[in-house]
Amino acid sequence: MDTLIEKTKEKKVFLETFGCQSNVLESDHVTGLLLKNHFSMTPNAEEADVILFNTCSIREHAEHKVFSRLGQLGDWKREKEGRVIGVMGCMATSYKDQLLERAPFLDMVVGPDQYLKVPQVIREAAGTGVSQVLADFDPVYFPENDPNRLAQPHKAFIEIMKECDKFCTFCVVPFTRGREISRPAESILGEVTSIAQAGVKEVMLLGQNVNSYGLGLRSKGQGASFAELLRQVGQIKGIERVRFMTSHPLDMPDDLIEVMATVPAVCNSIHLPVQCGSDKVLKRMNRKYSVAHYLEQVRKLRASIKDLFITTDLIVGFPGEEEKDFQGTLDLLDEVRYDAVYSFKYSPRLGTPAARMLDHVSEEVQDERLARLNEKAWKQASEACESRVGKVEEVLVDGPADKTPDAYYGKSCQNRTVVFPGKGYKAGDVVRVKIESHKVANLYGTIEK
Repeated sequence: MDTLIEKTKEKKVFLETFGCQSNVLESDHVTGLLLKNHFSMTPNAEEADVILFNTCSIREHAEHKVFSRLGQLGDWKREKEGRVIGVMGCMATSYKDQLLERAPFLDMVVGPDQYLKVPQVIREAAGTGVSQVLADFDPVYFPENDPNRLAQPHKAFIEIMKECDKFCTFCVVPFTRGREISRPAESILGEVTSIAQAGVKEVMLLGQNVNSYGLGLRSKGQGASFAELLRQVGQIKGIERVRFMTSHPLDMPDDLIEVMATVPAVCNSIHLPVQCGSDKVLKRMNRKYSVAHYLEQVRKLRASIKDLFITTDLIVGFPGEEEKDFQGTLDLLDEVRYDAVYSFKYSPRLGTPAARMLDHVSEEVQDERLARLNEKAWKQASEACESRVGKVEEVLVDGPADKTPDAYYGKSCQNRTVVFPGKGYKAGDVVRVKIESHKVANLYGTIEK
């Protein structure tokens, strides 16, 4: 063991992350493990001794990018003895055989539940040159944030649960990451208290479906509901903002809406993925709610929460989607008027029921519908930004603005990006900004003293 540690002590690791915020959080934890185990990190792949990809299988585009990156690394691997290439995350589970076939020079394929073993696997790969595949589901762990290593010292992601039991026909998560499991509330509250004492002001609670947090624990007579957890997190001293994602529309409880409306630290924003505006297509997706049910949830949210910021996910061209189904999605946009829409063309995911459906929509039709959807969504988002002009936003400062000289940027309570001129501000400051204009999805204003 000591010999292996010495061989890897000076090795530099380049880690590229694909996918959602949960993947970003997991990459942060892997980085922490590597630093504790005598590796160093580099943002430059050219100077790395180890290249790791933390992957996502939810979207086809992300998978293509990973395979493309791997295709470019064969020569890099052969140029110097002891170099290591590894794939982590969802693709390690769903594509473990294909990965080794297409990139036989891969040294390690490590699934989501195997991250604790990454430092040792790298050492063994560097020392022996033998490929390892660790993609089975192991007991789930919830590593905690290191306050000294946060990407932004005033913000933190907190993973409160893993995986999902909804089994939407298009989604690969239950197959690549396993069944739903919740982290005990005591552990979550302890971590939030600790990082708040270290200066963190905003936390984002993460889960595939936070609404079902604690179901397994409560079935054993233990634990809190998500609404109860959210209330307790929002009352921790030092925490000024609490966000969460993602909420499934099927089981959003009334007490969650009540907490959002009454606990000051809980932000007035929600991501509520609808996926489609057609009951026929929703049924084929196994979403288990109707458009009417979804709209009732939106109505209750807006009736209770002032200045609600609402975003959604939409899939265009799901198998069997006809023009009248797509028109239902456009009508839904007119009804809800989202502040932001994340839209995607349907792409079949390996092993999912939707991939076996025969009535797939052509690429040309998908492209045309996506363009129409994005045009409408973009116009509505721009109008939502325009409605903020003249208002005063309370902004949590993130740092200097990249593209605006002598200016800073941060997020409003609604989670809108706000840019303002000034000097001497630091991440974590809270300022009041009067909005004077908007460009794309950003708001621009001046400090109100």
